[in-house]
Amino acid sequence: MDFFRYAASAGSLDGLTASFALAANENGFERASCIHIATPGRPVSPRVLFGWNISDWGGHYTQARLSRYDPTIQAVFTSPSAFTWAEIEARHPEKTARSVFDQARSFGAVGGLVVPVHGPQGEVMAVTLVSEQKAEIDHQSRMTMQVASTIYASHGLALAEIERETSTDPNLTRREIQCVYWVNEGKTDWEIGRILDISEDTVAFHLKNVKTKLNVTRRSQIPISAWLRGVLLDEQP
Repeated sequence: MDFFRYAASAGSLDGLTASFALAANENGFERASCIHIATPGRPVSPRVLFGWNISDWGGHYTQARLSRYDPTIQAVFTSPSAFTWAEIEARHPEKTARSVFDQARSFGAVGGLVVPVHGPQGEVMAVTLVSEQKAEIDHQSRMTMQVASTIYASHGLALAEIERETSTDPNLTRREIQCVYWVNEGKTDWEIGRILDISEDTVAFHLKNVKTKLNVTRRSQIPISAWLRGVLLDEQP
């Protein structure tokens, strides 16, 4: 597969992602996300780092705090290998767990594969691959994408750090950075307004400016774009 040859010499995150997308498409997946789940000593707080064809589901997932009900989070911590949505659903028939997958399917997903990735510093990540065509994932596709996803996460994170260090300062104001931080924490405009003691309309105004400065169109794109531009989101500003 071309991805394995290209990954070792990939010079940009966009290039690596494009190559990974081709490999995933060949194995029946239409979109994928690399998600940072936890860092040692800090609370579990999933956030999308990078990927392609990321739908608004990612932002909805965070804003609705669905991660607290998601049985895949526990499985990422405990599983040494990739697992499918169907396997997790079979282990967790309870309503709250199944509702997470029902929500994902309402955004066009049919099935998915989750690949746990444990970093050298103890960080926990996962690459989630989504299929819009099939719920069943054959053994060969699973094995291929497990290896490719692990490479994608580790190489992608290194490239993202390099690009973050060399990227242009977006010149966000302190208030805009505060709004970005709380968007990353899954808060709505109303909740951010209550936290910062400003109106909901003022929050919307700040986030509109943030989108312009970061050159993004979706709310779900704000945290990763800000992170890549050097805006730290791990501590409250």
